[in-house]
Amino acid sequence: MKRLTYVSQNVNTWNNKKNENITQFELECSSCSATDSFSLKNNNTIWRWEIHIPYDWEYGQWERIRLYPVEVQILIVECLACGEKFRVYPSFVVEGTTLTQSALIFIAFAYESSDLTWRDLPEKFCDQNNKIAHSTLYKAVHGLGKSILENEQVRKELNALTAKYLPAKEEPTSNWPPPKSLSERTINRENALRETIYPLNDPTVSFTHFFYRYLRQLSTVLSLLNPPVQLIYQNRIDITSPPSSLANSETQKACWK
Repeated sequence: MKRLTYVSQNVNTWNNKKNENITQFELECSSCSATDSFSLKNNNTIWRWEIHIPYDWEYGQWERIRLYPVEVQILIVECLACGEKFRVYPSFVVEGTTLTQSALIFIAFAYESSDLTWRDLPEKFCDQNNKIAHSTLYKAVHGLGKSILENEQVRKELNALTAKYLPAKEEPTSNWPPPKSLSERTINRENALRETIYPLNDPTVSFTHFFYRYLRQLSTVLSLLNPPVQLIYQNRIDITSPPSSLANSETQKACWK
């Protein structure tokens, strides 16, 4: 079944839309180009890991960050013009990872700008009884770095975007730790991510407000990536079933797609 994407930045707002008339979504059929010609057939539930950043959060207050699983409604629609069926996903659902886009970008920022290790991140951000695997975080961040590194158009768009927000008088790498990777290949992926998230390292602005404002524009650029998060190993990542921490929780029974 083909995929359509609806621009949405907020899980709660998106989930509430499942009760709306599907014509209000202003979707276009990718098969026949018909617009607003859909009927809602069904909806599924998937689980993704979302990030919570307190509005008054200040850099380094890692104990206040929460990475947690959330239900996301996926709509099944049919084009009335050609009969093609689609799954409609919100834009914050990123292909190739179970992290939402905001969680993915914040995890990349936290790892690259601090002395936190991959193993530290679930310990700091997750509930003790429901933690994401640190390998999932690693593969998501490096998979995004790989996608950016291999797409020249996206790199040009990102350079223009970051230049808009970076003060020309400042050297963006001045107060960042050296890359943590060891091999040239992983360092290159890491540097591609760093160039993307440098603007977030601005102590003169309210982080949370700036983060989501920057993310809205960043999302537009990253939408050009296909896939957004590439596999970095030969074996495929299984994202059709929840991590063991979710699968073992009585409150987290859902379909992963």
